[in-house]
Amino acid sequence: MRLSDAERNAAMSTLGRAFAEGRLTVDEYDRRCAEIAKADLHRDLAPLFQDIPQFQGAPGTEVGKLYSAQEIESAFRDGQKTRFGLLGLTTVGSAAASILLAGTTPFSPLLLLLIPTVWILLYIMKIGPKSWFVPSSRALDRQRIRELRTAEQLRAAELRLAEQDKLAQLRAERRAQTAELTNKAMGFVNKALDRGKSDRD
Repeated sequence: MRLSDAERNAAMSTLGRAFAEGRLTVDEYDRRCAEIAKADLHRDLAPLFQDIPQFQGAPGTEVGKLYSAQEIESAFRDGQKTRFGLLGLTTVGSAAASILLAGTTPFSPLLLLLIPTVWILLYIMKIGPKSWFVPSSRALDRQRIRELRTAEQLRAAELRLAEQDKLAQLRAERRAQTAELTNKAMGFVNKALDRGKSDRD
């Protein structure tokens, strides 16, 4: 039977639990997660869980979602980009306003104090939405689904390329067979013509 996204998530969560218990190394965990992402059928998962216990929850209970360090780091970087963008806009805006107002007011250099103020607010006091600092499970799920889709698209592209290579190989074989048959036919015709000439002479 084919795997659903929910089943893949449950399998990854079970691996995450085994990793958290110290049953798997980071490399083993990452390798097995990648294999789960590639898996199409239930039987593809069996070898991944031979040496670790399966989740033994009550029927219908959902396994808590666990994420790899790489997924969390990637989501955290996305929040960091937003904060860095705000700091950059503040820097450019403060500098431009300070230059434009330099001739009109002696307090224009005070606008440059906005830069360290915004930096302190964003990076030390962590003012802003929670998603800028702690990735939400929803964001991590979206990222995981994007990665699964990308992996599926790559697999489909590889299959298409393999199919095209196979078709090209078959065409080349047909051309070779056609050329061989043509050569044999021409040889037969030439022999027949030569026999016809020798019979006339």
